[in-house]
Amino acid sequence: MRDKLDTILFGIIVGLILPLLVLGGFYLSTYAYLQVPDFLRKLAFAETMVKILSLCAISNMGIFFLFYYKEMDKAARGVVFSTFLYAFGVVVYKLVNGTL
Repeated sequence: MRDKLDTILFGIIVGLILPLLVLGGFYLSTYAYLQVPDFLRKLAFAETMVKILSLCAISNMGIFFLFYYKEMDKAARGVVFSTFLYAFGVVVYKLVNGTL
Protein backbone atom coordinates (compact mmCIF):
# COMPACT_ATOMS: atom_id res chain seq x y z
CA MET A 1 0.00 0.00 0.00
CA ARG A 2 2.78 2.41 0.92
CA ASP A 3 4.49 1.82 -2.43
CA LYS A 4 1.29 2.76 -4.27
CA LEU A 5 1.12 6.07 -2.39
CA ASP A 6 4.80 6.88 -2.84
CA THR A 7 4.37 8.82 -6.07
CA ILE A 8 5.11 12.40 -6.95
CA LEU A 9 1.50 12.91 -8.07
CA PHE A 10 0.18 11.81 -4.67
CA GLY A 11 2.55 14.25 -2.95
CA ILE A 12 1.47 17.08 -5.24
CA ILE A 13 -2.22 16.40 -4.58
CA VAL A 14 -1.70 16.24 -0.81
CA GLY A 15 0.50 19.34 -0.90
CA LEU A 16 -2.13 21.33 -2.82
CA ILE A 17 -5.12 20.20 -0.74
CA LEU A 18 -3.65 20.42 2.78
CA PRO A 19 -3.22 24.24 2.82
CA LEU A 20 -6.80 24.61 1.60
CA LEU A 21 -7.98 22.40 4.46
CA VAL A 22 -6.00 24.56 6.89
CA LEU A 23 -7.65 27.64 5.36
CA GLY A 24 -11.02 25.94 5.88
CA GLY A 25 -10.14 25.33 9.52
CA PHE A 26 -9.16 28.97 9.90
CA TYR A 27 -12.49 29.98 8.37
CA LEU A 28 -14.47 27.70 10.70
CA SER A 29 -12.58 28.80 13.80
CA THR A 30 -12.63 32.53 13.13
CA TYR A 31 -15.20 33.58 10.52
CA ALA A 32 -17.87 30.87 10.67
CA TYR A 33 -20.55 33.55 10.98
CA LEU A 34 -19.82 34.63 7.37
CA GLN A 35 -20.75 32.81 4.20
CA VAL A 36 -17.71 31.45 2.33
CA PRO A 37 -17.91 34.02 -0.53
CA ASP A 38 -18.14 36.84 2.03
CA PHE A 39 -15.14 35.40 3.87
CA LEU A 40 -13.09 35.32 0.65
CA ARG A 41 -14.17 38.87 -0.22
CA LYS A 42 -13.19 40.04 3.25
CA LEU A 43 -9.73 38.49 2.86
CA ALA A 44 -9.31 39.94 -0.63
CA PHE A 45 -10.49 43.41 0.44
CA ALA A 46 -8.13 43.46 3.42
CA GLU A 47 -5.35 42.18 1.13
CA THR A 48 -4.59 39.31 3.50
CA MET A 49 -5.51 36.41 1.22
CA VAL A 50 -1.95 35.86 0.01
CA LYS A 51 -0.51 36.16 3.51
CA ILE A 52 -2.95 33.65 4.94
CA LEU A 53 -2.46 31.20 2.05
CA SER A 54 1.29 31.50 2.55
CA LEU A 55 0.89 30.62 6.21
CA CYS A 56 -1.38 27.73 5.29
CA ALA A 57 1.32 26.40 2.96
CA ILE A 58 3.57 26.00 6.01
CA SER A 59 1.40 23.01 6.92
CA ASN A 60 3.10 21.23 4.01
CA MET A 61 6.25 21.11 6.11
CA GLY A 62 4.59 18.70 8.53
CA ILE A 63 3.39 16.34 5.81
CA PHE A 64 6.79 16.57 4.12
CA PHE A 65 8.54 15.39 7.29
CA LEU A 66 5.95 12.63 7.74
CA PHE A 67 6.59 11.36 4.23
CA TYR A 68 10.33 11.67 4.75
CA TYR A 69 10.13 9.73 8.05
CA LYS A 70 8.08 7.00 6.36
CA GLU A 71 10.70 6.86 3.57
CA MET A 72 8.16 7.97 0.96
CA ASP A 73 10.70 10.09 -0.89
CA LYS A 74 8.73 10.55 -4.11
CA ALA A 75 5.65 11.76 -2.24
CA ALA A 76 7.88 14.13 -0.24
CA ARG A 77 9.22 15.54 -3.51
CA GLY A 78 5.66 16.10 -4.68
CA VAL A 79 4.89 18.08 -1.51
CA VAL A 80 7.96 20.24 -2.08
CA PHE A 81 6.87 20.83 -5.69
CA SER A 82 3.36 21.89 -4.62
CA THR A 83 4.86 24.24 -2.03
CA PHE A 84 6.92 25.81 -4.80
CA LEU A 85 3.70 26.17 -6.83
CA TYR A 86 2.14 28.12 -3.95
CA ALA A 87 5.28 30.27 -3.67
CA PHE A 88 5.27 30.91 -7.42
CA GLY A 89 1.61 31.96 -7.22
CA VAL A 90 2.41 34.40 -4.42
CA VAL A 91 5.30 35.92 -6.37
CA VAL A 92 3.18 36.29 -9.51
CA TYR A 93 0.37 37.89 -7.48
CA LYS A 94 2.79 40.35 -5.89
CA LEU A 95 4.37 41.19 -9.23
CA VAL A 96 1.00 41.85 -10.83
CA ASN A 97 -0.13 44.05 -7.96
CA GLY A 98 3.20 45.85 -7.71
CA THR A 99 3.77 44.96 -4.06
CA LEU A 100 6.99 43.01 -4.54
